[in-house]
Amino acid sequence: MSQHRFRVNPVKSYSERMTETRSELRKLVRERLCDITGEPSAQMRWAQGAYMRDVVARYRVRIEGWPLREVPFKNLSDVPNLRRLELLLRNWKEGKIYFRRITEEEYQTMVADPSPWLEYVETGEGEHGEPEAADDA
Repeated sequence: MSQHRFRVNPVKSYSERMTETRSELRKLVRERLCDITGEPSAQMRWAQGAYMRDVVARYRVRIEGWPLREVPFKNLSDVPNLRRLELLLRNWKEGKIYFRRITEEEYQTMVADPSPWLEYVETGEGEHGEPEAADDA
């Protein structure tokens, strides 16, 4: 006879919420990429080199509005907490993060130095203070 465990409280665990948010975010980003490229089979790539090769170079689009200070551009599985995933999801839904077509000149600029679009580099000017601490939740 098997024993089944039922939750007394149907509230999802932190881990379940992370997984669901990550999944919804991946789906939304892929849909937006397919929309802008007109390619129903377009695939998003999260590793920096693959993103440059398989997204930027192939389709001549790039992501605008990614909050690099709060969430470095990387595989969503490596985003450390739910708050950051929710920030990304909310910003994609609100249109604060989006794909944009780029010109050949913009593409060549990105090839020469992709860091302004892929990683946050502290300028030493102290624009917004220290990076945020990770959630305890």
